[in-house]
Amino acid sequence: MRYERDFTDRGLAKLGDSLVNFVFSLALSEYLGRPTGERVPNASLTIALELAGLRHVVPPRTDKHGKGDIAEAIFAYAWLEGKITVEEAVEILRENFTEDVTHFSRKKEAIGRAFAEVFRVIGGRLGL
Repeated sequence: MRYERDFTDRGLAKLGDSLVNFVFSLALSEYLGRPTGERVPNASLTIALELAGLRHVVPPRTDKHGKGDIAEAIFAYAWLEGKITVEEAVEILRENFTEDVTHFSRKKEAIGRAFAEVFRVIGGRLGL
């Protein structure tokens, strides 16, 4: 099945929200050595897009929430198209986590940096 390559699609963003949080929770659980469920802040996804060099796919004047939705839609699209697997994304995140990933004031940046690596891979495979 082919999906529309529209990163402003609300359906893709909703699916991506679930996928991104699932992948993050799995990676964090493996990193910490215990089960945990966490959500990825939009600020972290904004940082990830910026660091991955994908700012150009975001429409001008898009706020932090909108950027988060676009990042989630990109992830969902890549996953649906078979460009990245849950397992691969978990591995990339886990390898790029630092101890700051659990720090109260530094975790948004740490999560963003780890997700930037995932979005670099996705960007390359999607030709973004």
